Amino acid sequence: MRRLSRHFAAFLLCSTALSLPLAPEQADDTTWLGQIVIGYAEDGTPILAGENATHLTGDDLRGATSTTDVDGLLRVQTSVFTQKDPGNPGVSVNIRGFEGSGRVAMSVDGVPQSFRLTGHAAQGYVFVDENLLSGIDITRGPVTGLGGSGIAGSANFRTLDVGDVLKEGQSRGGLVRLDHASNGDTTSGMAAAAVKAGRFDALAAISRHSGDSYEDGDGIEVANTGTDISSALLKLGYDLTESQRLTFSLMRYETDFFATSYFQHLTNDVAKIGYHYDPGSKLIDLRVNAYLARTETDWLRGSSPFASAVGRNMSTETGGLDVTNTSELRFGGWQLTSVNGIEASQDSLGGTKGGVNPTTGKARRLSAFSENVFVQGKWEITAGLRANSYRLDGEASQGTIDIKNTSLDPKLTLAYQATDWVQPYVTLSRAMRSPTLQETMLGGSHPGGGIGMIANPRLEAETEEGVELGFTLDRAGLFAEGDRLTGRVNYYNMEVENYIVSSMAFTNAFGQTGAAFVNVPGRTETEGVEIELDYAHRAFDLGLSYTHNSSHLPSQTPGLGAGQYLPDDTVSVRLSRDFMADRLTVGAQYTHVSGGLFTDAYTSTPYQKDDSYELVDLFASYDVTDDAVIYAKVTNVFDEVYAPWLSANASENGQGRTLHVGTSIRF
Repeated sequence: MRRLSRHFAAFLLCSTALSLPLAPEQADDTTWLGQIVIGYAEDGTPILAGENATHLTGDDLRGATSTTDVDGLLRVQTSVFTQKDPGNPGVSVNIRGFEGSGRVAMSVDGVPQSFRLTGHAAQGYVFVDENLLSGIDITRGPVTGLGGSGIAGSANFRTLDVGDVLKEGQSRGGLVRLDHASNGDTTSGMAAAAVKAGRFDALAAISRHSGDSYEDGDGIEVANTGTDISSALLKLGYDLTESQRLTFSLMRYETDFFATSYFQHLTNDVAKIGYHYDPGSKLIDLRVNAYLARTETDWLRGSSPFASAVGRNMSTETGGLDVTNTSELRFGGWQLTSVNGIEASQDSLGGTKGGVNPTTGKARRLSAFSENVFVQGKWEITAGLRANSYRLDGEASQGTIDIKNTSLDPKLTLAYQATDWVQPYVTLSRAMRSPTLQETMLGGSHPGGGIGMIANPRLEAETEEGVELGFTLDRAGLFAEGDRLTGRVNYYNMEVENYIVSSMAFTNAFGQTGAAFVNVPGRTETEGVEIELDYAHRAFDLGLSYTHNSSHLPSQTPGLGAGQYLPDDTVSVRLSRDFMADRLTVGAQYTHVSGGLFTDAYTSTPYQKDDSYELVDLFASYDVTDDAVIYAKVTNVFDEVYAPWLSANASENGQGRTLHVGTSIRF
């Protein structure tokens, strides 16, 4: 694909200049990170501009048809996968075969999660308790607006809010969740309380998970896969006036686990202060957020008595600010929704005995963005532009690292409502990912000797240019009165210039030779097909997710990070039916994961590995009352023995048959 022309960028600049700010009438205060609300349906459901996104709600996370963990839920979404380390409770999101080092921008309540580690695992994790989640927003492809620092997409994990606990009209209430899994004897529980008093509202929640190592389909224990997580959440809100609101949130996450050959203790703290000003004007809907996040890990003991990294401490502190304003304007027959803003953040590293990972250094990012949705009749045009600047500095073993770069990244989507239920579209985009501190300032040597690791002070940013072609579906009365088919069929092609991989024999600008992260000359590509369909009938519900991926990207090196290739094909089919006046739901889910490109540890040459597997889950739930639900799930019904694709260790099998029982009570 040819580079996007300067004329295209100029067009987006002009469209941005024409867009005046304004604010849509909002039915609630939910923020859809990276997406624009262009209206609301009669029932208050937001109508979003046509981005390739999936919004998972609380029902998806904990409903009868859900899987039993966040990793499992993400793995059945189109073009979405996770790096699976069975001992590590962190989540590492892979979109379209791009993983680690910020290629997928991960956040909690819009706060960037920038903790990264170079080792025998994914190069970036988000640590958040699934019991405290109200939803997950996934965007495939570059994001022009808030949170758009990745080249492959974004994943924002939204935590509980007052509205998730209180019933309509309540001034105080509570929510309790309990769950037990037979395989590993794992128990989890969460309790939340919320209150509204005049202009003030508050929520407090605590959660706990504990369990032993699980067994695979052969009944063999997979060592060091136990669970030990404690977390808490506090949220406060105060309406200064009818048009101004202050919010504060604080999340604490604490866990003990085994990964990368060491037992570790990790904490993740996320604090955020928000201000929202909505005077009812069509020109102003202003949101300002300031935040601070800190993730810290201590390596307590190793699997070997000769472990040399005991006492290692690593931390990443991210502070930042974002300002956005949403506006509406009508001119001629066009309706314009325009989101404009800036965001700035800084990562600061800390710690001791980091080994190959740096424990000093700062990375600063500054972005200004404008995304504008023009709607007239059957046409919907989204024109966006994001200006990025970053600076990375620190001290490597042989000298100072100081890297700066800027980019101007446009995005254009043209959509046309061809019929009342089919909307074809085409999207062109460009995005930049700056190198991380861990990639740039690699150092030290592998424990036990071997090749030395060296910094690369001339590492350049990755630049992605992509095209998407597809159509969305929304058809009522397709086969029977009252049924509905919704979904998306999409083809994507993404080309990356200066893709960053590791090289085991590189000479840097300081004259050192060793293993380093380097840019691949020229352009490499990946492409794929995504199909996401949901069919609702009065007798049953049917869901289909299918992904085909064909990657020509150079391989990451497992051992100095993790492999990144998606399976060639992934299929997930879900069927459920309601009984007893819709109080009882029963169903099943089938998932097929094919083989695909695979890279062995400490190598960079991929080969086709055809180890496919199939999983079947059964589920049921019963609404005892409108506020009390009991459920049961059996995962991996046939005790399939398999190693999850993108597992940190191909010899660590997935969980065998497991019975989950639980309840959720709101009062």
